[in-house]
Amino acid sequence: MKLLFDEDLVEAVVFACASGQRQGIPSLQIRRFQREREGLYAILDPDERNAAFFRLHLSWFREWGMEKLLADAVSMFPMLSRELDVMAFRKARGRSEEAAELYVNATAERHGVIALRPERFQRDAALAGFLNHELMHLSDMVDPTFDYSPDIYKAGQTASEQRLIRERYRLLWDITIDGRLVRSGRQTIASLEQRRTEFECAYRFLPDDKRATTFASLWFNLSPDHAPLMLLASDPRDLNSLDQQVPGAPCPLCGFATFDWTEPKELKGETVSAIQTQFPGWTARVGACTRCIEMYEAAAGFELPATICL
Repeated sequence: MKLLFDEDLVEAVVFACASGQRQGIPSLQIRRFQREREGLYAILDPDERNAAFFRLHLSWFREWGMEKLLADAVSMFPMLSRELDVMAFRKARGRSEEAAELYVNATAERHGVIALRPERFQRDAALAGFLNHELMHLSDMVDPTFDYSPDIYKAGQTASEQRLIRERYRLLWDITIDGRLVRSGRQTIASLEQRRTEFECAYRFLPDDKRATTFASLWFNLSPDHAPLMLLASDPRDLNSLDQQVPGAPCPLCGFATFDWTEPKELKGETVSAIQTQFPGWTARVGACTRCIEMYEAAAGFELPATICL
């Protein structure tokens, strides 16, 4: 596995070290770095000068131990060296952009990328916690037993439902990650108490005992996998498994929770046909919310031109 470092990240981290933002950098080294950097302005060719600046920044990035710090963090996750072809670090433009991503190219090579802010390098403890958490994300993604799938971005019928499922899934996954890291004695970004509070807020609609047992099953899970997390994120009440129209269950057509179901016996044949045009697997027995039925009843009364497709 090859380790790569974004030029912008290297430069920003070296400047943070040279400006005193990172403790423990000898002043003599900082003055030597500044002299060497000033000397590069004598290079007239812009391309050559930029290349020289990068070589200088990279050499001090290594001199001050930043490359080793990142390499050591990666080495704590052996799954990455086995499953990734490239592990890259790049500069994040803001806190919301900090994250780990997995990319697969046309030749099936897998590249892991972690975006992080240069400020992370000011304190080793904060950096270690962030790296451990995001590297565990990547390790899960490439672990065959976790069986990660990007279907998280497709779940849900509406934009708001999709966003809610993604937020829940991320929280559930984070809980399993921080639980494993804490029990292994490694630093991470959140404690058991912090994650429990977040889970209580996100799943307050579940009974108290159900919340307690579910959280424990996540925090103490040594080998979580994608499918159960996805199910808990998308259908926490397990309503989709019920063979009846339960108040508060999602309508199979629009995806919104509904307390106003239409009885199957009240459905007209032409309405059923109109619905099955868009939802071939749907049957009258499954039912739907009254609002959807009213919409399809209205649509069934019109004959669409042949040039228009639903």
